[in-house]
This record gives sequence, structure tokens and C-alpha cells, in this order.
Amino acid sequence: MNNRISFSLSEAEKKEILAALNVLNTKLLPKLTELAQGEVRELPVMGDKSYGFVFKALEYAKQYPEYASLIDVEEFEKDVNSVGLLREIHVPLAQLTKKVHDTMTLAGSEAYVSGLAYYGTSKEAMKRKLPNAVLITEELSKRFPGRNKTKKEE
Repeated sequence: MNNRISFSLSEAEKKEILAALNVLNTKLLPKLTELAQGEVRELPVMGDKSYGFVFKALEYAKQYPEYASLIDVEEFEKDVNSVGLLREIHVPLAQLTKKVHDTMTLAGSEAYVSGLAYYGTSKEAMKRKLPNAVLITEELSKRFPGRNKTKKEE
């Protein structure tokens, strides 16, 4: 078996990371908004290309307020500044989240493969009537995430 990951954290590192997450949850989370999935699809989205357009529109709205009768320029500026600030947070956070997810996926995959290998070995040991093999195999078979047996199969 190819072991591609060997991840661990000391207890001190874990406490530091959890404390940092606590700071994000107490300082940032209360200021954030959550949209329902349907809401996201209905909103016009400002991406990388439209960011420059919006920023320039704000400059003109401040410079020529006579054309800004349909908007609140102060709120417009707050929204533009919010996007800039949140982008600074989002990019590194998204990279970190992806790496955490990928690392968790790889570690989980390796653990699952090891569990399957051990289960296979215990089944083979049970066939040979080795000590404790029945106990191990029966207990693992109850927890095995394979397909459920129908009443006919039982």
C-alpha cells in the first residue's frame, strides 16, 4: 500500500489552530451573511472581470454625483470596500480550506483502505479458525459500509 500522507498535530498546535478559528468565529462570522442556494442563482455576480468595472463606476459616482440619483453612493462605496477586504480573506482561506479537505480526503482514503485490508485479513483468519478472528470479523461486518442485506439474503 502506498502511504502518501502522515499528518499529525501536537496538542499545542491543535489548541493554537482552534483558538485562531475561534477568533474568526467571534470576529468575522457575526458580520457575514448566508444566502440560500436559490438566492445565489438569482443574484448578478461580480467576478474578477467585473470588479474593475464596479470600481471605476464608484470613482465616477463620487466624481459626478449628479448621475447617481438611483443609488446611495456611500453604501455603494461600503459594498466595494467590503468586496476588496473579503477578497483578501477569501483567497487564502479558500486555499487553506481546499488543502484541509484534500488532506482529510487522502488520510480518510488511506485509513479506509487499511481498514478494508484488515477486514479481509480477519475474514481469512476466520476461515482458518484462528483465535479471535470470528469476534473481529463479526464486529467489523456489522460496521462495514457495504450494501445492506435484504431480508431474503438474511
